[in-house]
Amino acid sequence: MHCLGLRLGANSLERCCVRLVCMSSRGLSASSRHKNMEKTFQLQNELPSLPLPPLEQTCKKYLASVKPHLTSKEYLQTQFLVNEFASGVGKELQNKLQMRASSMHNWLEEWWEDVAYLSPRNPSAPMINFGGPIPMTDMWPVQTGTQIMRAAIITHAFLKVWQELYREERPIERMGSTPLCMVQFTRLFSCCKIPGKEKDSLRTNFVTAPHSSPRHIIVQVRGHIFSCMVLDENMEPLSPTEIERQLQEIESIAFSGSQGMGIGSLTGEMRDTWHELRERLKALDNNNQSILDTIETSLFVLVLDENSPVTKTEVCSQAITGDCRNRWFDKSVNIIVFKSGMLATHCDHAPFDGIVEINSFISAIKYLAEKGGEWKGNPEVKNYYKPQELVFKVDDGIDRAVDQAIQKYQEAADSINIIVHTAREYGKGFIKPYKIHPDTFVQMAIQLAYYRLHRKPASTYETGQTRQFYHGRTETVRSCTMESVAWCKAMFDGNANKSTKMRLFREAFTTHDSLMREAVNGQGIDRHLLGLRLLAASEGMPTPAIFTDKAWTASGGGGNFVLSTSCAGFSSVIGGCAAMVKDGYGAFYSIEENRVNFVIATFTTSDVTDAKKFQHSLDESFRDMKHLLLTSKL
Repeated sequence: MHCLGLRLGANSLERCCVRLVCMSSRGLSASSRHKNMEKTFQLQNELPSLPLPPLEQTCKKYLASVKPHLTSKEYLQTQFLVNEFASGVGKELQNKLQMRASSMHNWLEEWWEDVAYLSPRNPSAPMINFGGPIPMTDMWPVQTGTQIMRAAIITHAFLKVWQELYREERPIERMGSTPLCMVQFTRLFSCCKIPGKEKDSLRTNFVTAPHSSPRHIIVQVRGHIFSCMVLDENMEPLSPTEIERQLQEIESIAFSGSQGMGIGSLTGEMRDTWHELRERLKALDNNNQSILDTIETSLFVLVLDENSPVTKTEVCSQAITGDCRNRWFDKSVNIIVFKSGMLATHCDHAPFDGIVEINSFISAIKYLAEKGGEWKGNPEVKNYYKPQELVFKVDDGIDRAVDQAIQKYQEAADSINIIVHTAREYGKGFIKPYKIHPDTFVQMAIQLAYYRLHRKPASTYETGQTRQFYHGRTETVRSCTMESVAWCKAMFDGNANKSTKMRLFREAFTTHDSLMREAVNGQGIDRHLLGLRLLAASEGMPTPAIFTDKAWTASGGGGNFVLSTSCAGFSSVIGGCAAMVKDGYGAFYSIEENRVNFVIATFTTSDVTDAKKFQHSLDESFRDMKHLLLTSKL
C-alpha cells in the first residue's frame, strides 16, 4: 500500500496544503510557533473520530469507480452483486461495523496497520518501503570528500527535529484552521518494526520531555554496525563537530579491515524467515539480544554509503534499491550519505505515511539553509563519546542466510526501474490562474499519459490523507473515472473540437476534486470496503461476492492498482517506491511554483510498461493540456 502523499481536498485546498508544508518547513524557527505556544500533541484527544460512511453511499460510489474497467455486460453483473450485497449481508456487516465505530476513536486504525503493513509476509524492501533524495544540491553540490562532514551536519539538523518533538514545540499541522493528527511523528524516531511469526509489531521508544530518551543512532558502513551517541546527558543534540569526530573514528575502524557481516540484509528477507533468523541470533548469544535492543531503540540509522550517485535518478534508485548490507529496513528512518556527498532517505512504511517524513526533512533543510549549509558554531569538541561497534555472534547458518538474503534482495532490486524527472513550466504558477487545483492537473496528465501509451484506462490509486481525524492515515482516491476516460478519448479524437475537449476536461477535474474532498473527509470507499470484508472474515462468514467479482481486482481492489500515485506536497522534496503490480507504474510527484518533480517506477520484468516512454508521454500530455488551456476558455 503506497501512501506517500499529501492532498487535503479541493477548491481552496491549495492554500491549505501550502500552509501545512510551510508550517512544517518553518518548524525549527521560534517565530513559526503557534501564537498560543500550544504543545505538539496536546490536541490529540480532541480530534474527531474517523467517520463510517453510509453503506448505500459507498456502494453507489463503488459502482461508479468500476465502470471504466468493465464491459456493459460485466457492469450489469457487478451492479447485481453490489445491490444484493447492499440489501443483504452488507447491511448486517454495516450494522456490526457501526457498533465498532461507536465504541472506538478510530474503527479502522488497527485493521489498516495489520493488513497493509504488519501481516504481509513478503519482504518490506525493496517493494514496499519508500525513499528518495534529500534535495540539497543548491547548498551541497556533488563533491567527494564531504561525506563525513555532511553526514554530521544532516544528523545534527535531523536531531533538531527530534528535539522539537521531544519538547513538544513543533507546531501542530493544520488544514486551514483544522488541526491534524500528529501521532505519526511519534514514530519518526526510536521506532522499529519487529518481525513476528505470523504478524509483525512496532516497537516504539519515543518519549516526550522530561522522560529519558534513547540518545544514540546506528551508523552502518561497509557491512559494519556502530552505535553512536548523539545527545548529551541533558538531551541536547551534539554539535556537528562532535558528531563528525565520532564518524571519523567509525570510518577509520570500518576501513581498517575486511567488510562487515552485513547482518542488516536479513531485514530484507521474507518476514517469517527474518523472524526465525532473529530468534536464532538471540539464542546464539545473550549479547546478540543486547545488540538488537540497541539497534531497535536507536533514534534512527545513518548510512555511510560507498556508492557515488550523481544524478537525482541515481540517488533515488540507490535510496529505494540500494545496498542491503548497509540498511536496517525495519527502522523507521535510514539517512543515507553517499561518497559523492549526495543524500537520501529510506523509510519503513508501517510507522507513518510519506508526508510525515517529507515535512520533517523540509524542517531540517530549512534549518540548514538558514545557516548556509555550514556549521558556524563552536568547533570545539566538548562532548566526546566513543562509538561502539556492534558485532553479532553468528554461525554458519546465519552466514549462509546473509548470502541468500543479499542474493534475493538484489534480484528484486534489479527488477525495479526508477526515473526522476522534472516537468518544467507546469507548476503552480502556470496552473493556478486557470482555477484548477495543481494536484488535479497533474492527475489528469497522468491519466492522459497512460491512455496515450496503452489506449485504455488504468485503475488508479491516489493518496488522500485523513489526518483531521484521530489517528487518521490515508484513504484511496480512485482517480480513473468515467469523466477522465471520456476526456482522454476526446483528446485523441480528431473529430472532437476544442470546446468539447474543454467541457470534458472540466467535468473530469470537477469529479476528481469531489472524490478528493470526500476521501479526506472520511467518505471514501476503499477503507470502508476493507472494513466490511475484514469483519466478514472475523465473523467466519464467506467472502462476499463483490470481493471475488472481476470488478474488484479490475478496478484496483486488493492492491491491484495499475497506476500507484501520490502527491508529496508543494516543495522540492520527492520520494517514491515500487509500482503495485508487475505491469503497472508508480508516479509520485511534488509540485513547485514552476515545475513538477516526478519519481516514475516500473518493473524491468514487464513487457507492457516502460518508465522512459511514460516520462515522454507525461511531457506530451502536459504540452497538450497547456495548448488546450491557452486556446480555450475554461
